[in-house]
Amino acid sequence: MIEHAVPRRKPRTVSVLFSEGSSLSARQALSALGPLSYRIDVCDPNPFCLSRFSRFVRRFYRCPKFGTDPVAYLRFIVGRLREGRYDVLLPVHEQAFLFARIQQKLIPKVGLALTAFDQFALLQSKATFAKVLADLSLPQPRTCLVRNRAEVEAESGFPYYVKLPYSTAGSGVWRVNDAAERSAVMSGLESRGQFNGQKEIVIQAAASGQQCQAQAVFEHGSLIAIHFTRQRSVGMGGSQSARVSVDHPIVRTHMTQLGRHLGWHGALAVDYFFEPTTNEPCYIEANPRLVEPMNAVLCGVNLADILVRLSLGESFKEGGIRVGNAGIRSHSLLATLLGLAADNAPRTRIAGEVMRAVLGRGVYSGSKEDLTPIRLDPFSIVPLTVVLVQLLFDPSVAQHLSGHTVADYSLTSEAVETIRKLEDREIDFSSVT
Repeated sequence: MIEHAVPRRKPRTVSVLFSEGSSLSARQALSALGPLSYRIDVCDPNPFCLSRFSRFVRRFYRCPKFGTDPVAYLRFIVGRLREGRYDVLLPVHEQAFLFARIQQKLIPKVGLALTAFDQFALLQSKATFAKVLADLSLPQPRTCLVRNRAEVEAESGFPYYVKLPYSTAGSGVWRVNDAAERSAVMSGLESRGQFNGQKEIVIQAAASGQQCQAQAVFEHGSLIAIHFTRQRSVGMGGSQSARVSVDHPIVRTHMTQLGRHLGWHGALAVDYFFEPTTNEPCYIEANPRLVEPMNAVLCGVNLADILVRLSLGESFKEGGIRVGNAGIRSHSLLATLLGLAADNAPRTRIAGEVMRAVLGRGVYSGSKEDLTPIRLDPFSIVPLTVVLVQLLFDPSVAQHLSGHTVADYSLTSEAVETIRKLEDREIDFSSVT
């Protein structure tokens, strides 16, 4: 049974702590939850992060950088839980990996919907995700795992992608079109110590078709909500800066199979290419967390709200699978502008893009803003205006803006190892209520 969900207002005020506030996912989750009268606090190392400028944020707390010091970040979060008496801890980005690792200590203290760490780790790594797809006979591009430069150079079926097992926002993914580009990528990886014989690096053939994403929420292995989007415009790191909702029943079947196999609990997003002539998907990457949920909200299924309610112990298994409506277009002007600037677009091109958005032309025709919805949240115009002024003054600043932000919440291989060894660390959870 499939039904379309309508978000409902909570019967009481629920206090939610966001794990960070810089990402596009965090900013969109604010717009998804704020109108439902949740009481939202945000922590982030950047005092001027995207989510700081919102009428839906009650309090902001500056925290250590998760990407460089996950232990200090965790101590800060535990301190906030101790002092703030939150109902739900919402991992809106890569911090989900850390919380999954120590969830048995957190769940008695605060609402949190995450799958078991061993299963979570399988999808956090691009290398082990490829293995899971192979085990389930789910379609993916030709993929191999390598450990040294010689194994990479043996791959000559250009074009293909070289992917580090852990990376965020496309920062560890490179497209290789020929031998010269391969050599440049390999030299860069060697200089960063990536070819140490221990790490499995993914080599994956380029896929064809429409780039899409499936966003889902599971309840202990059962799919309870899902939404599909197709990319209409590209932002930084290959992200969907404009999208349209679609419906791919075959992907719903595969996601059901994947969630059941892993006993998945919580949010999960999977990127794939879809070939419309054959109705066949090809899966390329997983994000075991909530990802930019506003298009789904516009389509009648509020994944962020469902995730919060799941965290509070509410069950959705009896209600059927909630699926978003198809054909709804949305966009993020800010993400599009950063993508253009990263591709060295001139100021005139950036200014022209703003005019097209204002006039509702091109990709903006019949489309709704999903990142900075000014009518819903007037303060969201602040980061959009600041970034636009900076890009018009110097478009090259885009890489700095994005790189600095992503570094704060990205999950590196070093952070992964630190988190895996947290059992040897002393974190005091005893006074968290």
